[in-house]
Amino acid sequence: MSDLEVLSWQQYTKESSEFLKISESLQDTWTWEVKGSSEGQAFLKYTQKIRDPSSNDLLHLEYHVVYSVTYQIPVLYLQAHHDDGKLISLEKAWEIFQIARDDEKQFTRQRMLNILTQMEHPVLFKPCLCLHPCRTAELLSQTKSLNRIITFISLMGPYVQLKLPSAYCLKIAK
Repeated sequence: MSDLEVLSWQQYTKESSEFLKISESLQDTWTWEVKGSSEGQAFLKYTQKIRDPSSNDLLHLEYHVVYSVTYQIPVLYLQAHHDDGKLISLEKAWEIFQIARDDEKQFTRQRMLNILTQMEHPVLFKPCLCLHPCRTAELLSQTKSLNRIITFISLMGPYVQLKLPSAYCLKIAK
């Protein structure tokens, strides 16, 4: 048996519920979206606006932390679009997130492809950008966490300009 960290659907929903209580107490805007009654048919949702560092255009980002029934881990999906509703291509997203992180030299195209890719959203059945899930279980198994949702977002979110305030970690520790 593997030592990799996996979550059951029940653990995912419990830790997501704890996360949402903290979000509410911090007056943050995370929500729980339910699309069906079977396992994996609900997810955490967050929206924000950022500026494209290369053009200063306003971009709308919608993040979904979805439970992967296959991998038994959280997976981060996102939709990114311009003010006019036009979706941002995968290549443009790589560029935006590299510049925003000041990682142009560190992240080659191949490395970004290993991190950020395009996949079908498992609940909404539409194409989305996605942080590749293949190393998430390994990453979570290397941490000691009271809430793996907070740990996951804290570790993976910054790759796509999703920055969780440290107050989340302070609240869960109490």
